[in-house]
Amino acid sequence: MKPIFAKAPSIGVRLFFAVIISISLILLDGRSSAMIQMRSVLETAVSGLYYFANTPRTVLDGVSNNFIDSQKLQLENRVLKDQLREKNADLLLLDQLKVENQRLRLLLSSPLRQDEYKKVAEVLTAEMDAYRQQVVINQGQSDGAFVGQPVIDERGVVGQVISVGEKSSRVLLLTDVTHAIPVQILRNDVRAIANGNGHSNELILDNLPRTVDIAKGDVLVTSGLGGRFPEGYPVAVIETVQNDGSNHFARATARPLASLDRLRYLLLLWPTSEEIRKSESLSPQDVRDAVEERRNSLNPLDRLKNSKKTQVNGDEPKEENIDPTDETENPASQPEVESDINHSTEQGAE
Repeated sequence: MKPIFAKAPSIGVRLFFAVIISISLILLDGRSSAMIQMRSVLETAVSGLYYFANTPRTVLDGVSNNFIDSQKLQLENRVLKDQLREKNADLLLLDQLKVENQRLRLLLSSPLRQDEYKKVAEVLTAEMDAYRQQVVINQGQSDGAFVGQPVIDERGVVGQVISVGEKSSRVLLLTDVTHAIPVQILRNDVRAIANGNGHSNELILDNLPRTVDIAKGDVLVTSGLGGRFPEGYPVAVIETVQNDGSNHFARATARPLASLDRLRYLLLLWPTSEEIRKSESLSPQDVRDAVEERRNSLNPLDRLKNSKKTQVNGDEPKEENIDPTDETENPASQPEVESDINHSTEQGAE
């Protein structure tokens, strides 16, 4: 009996064409930005399905809220008021510490920390397995979200945005196997790189020096290196440290502070400075250069001397010969510089 449909290609032929198409897409993804635009278009097209799938939960939440006992609401309201009162008291002290921190940073010639603008986002769906740790949120390009944007929750850093659609975005979590974040120990400012390993409750710190000062219970915060995550946000807590003689490097594991397996509401961060927001992330070499420059930085008095010397040398015509000892040996300019530094030091001490 003759079959109705023609015989399909063999499995080997179909596998060959599938491999060729896969390799072509990989090469296209690495050499052009067309795939990034295609991902954005597909993310926009699929975002409607996310909202549709999330509709039953939204409806059930609204119905359940209407049946909550009034006594329970009053109790929760009282607890929240007590917490708000405590937080407001802490904010009063925080403002004073912030002003003092800025004054000390100016005296040390350190850059001031930038404030961030935050916006709440809701998780639409989550993909949590050993090879993929991602969530989809309800903030997209129309809301100002951008690729590389840091994401946190009320406890610590969650991850960063890797794909943006019109009404939704995809967030890569800290624990994904492809994610790494520069951190530092809050106790002693020792820097390291925390890598994800596919488990929602563990981060790995590899290739640490055997003499590193790290112990169980140390809090890891973002170091600010790389220009992606702001400095000072909590990331994880050290759980175990392996520093025996069998390896040339020490190894530590940490537990993320954010509840990555129970995410519901997140916070997106925007730098207040547009230049910082639009700037590209630094390369590893740029980070190393910045660290070396910070270590070899001069004191404020030498900075003022060098900047004034550079300004004078740049303003004079090239035909005239300038004695380099005029600026350094000028008795009139030295007291002014020293008096300004002493005056600012006295203000900081007060």
